[in-house]
Amino acid sequence: MANQVSVINPSYCSADSITLQINTEKGETYNENDVRLFYLDDTIFTLHNRRVLYDDTQKPIVTLYRKAVTLHERCNVFKGESTDSSQLLFSVEKINNKSISPGITKLNVFLAKNQEKKKSDFRVIVSGIQSSCTVYIGESPNIIAKMENNGGFNVLVYPNVDYAFIVALLMIVKDVKVGIQTALGIKLISSVVSAALGD
Repeated sequence: MANQVSVINPSYCSADSITLQINTEKGETYNENDVRLFYLDDTIFTLHNRRVLYDDTQKPIVTLYRKAVTLHERCNVFKGESTDSSQLLFSVEKINNKSISPGITKLNVFLAKNQEKKKSDFRVIVSGIQSSCTVYIGESPNIIAKMENNGGFNVLVYPNVDYAFIVALLMIVKDVKVGIQTALGIKLISSVVSAALGD
């Protein structure tokens, strides 16, 4: 890819493709030499729905801030440890659309400057229960990253693509899927309770 795709910082863009491994349980990201690059301060959202992604020198890279559960699950990502609107980098929204095939989850990504949100700047397509994931530029066929789930996220980031941005996106993907599974669990429990009560 000739054009650089930089969202968080151009220093995270490499002229060559990069392979990353994300340990989803620990919230840690390693390169192909098993060197830790990033980590989350917590592997699940706190009561304030806020988590910070750090590099391995303990420098805060971005803050993930998930809004209250609505029809469209949404997560805003801010620069550093801020949650101030002036530091917003991008937002991610889960699309609830009946036209989307079963087993497919679609997330639209909007950069902060895209306030009208008529078209997404990036999109993430997740197949199955996190079995695979592809990140595209807008609605184009241009791929900038691919992920396969092998007990963690094995990620291929294409050349000249901000890999910190891709890591932040995949941390959000993990939480969106966890949210779906939690909702299904609550629904199942409700059904069992209703049946037991004879409702």
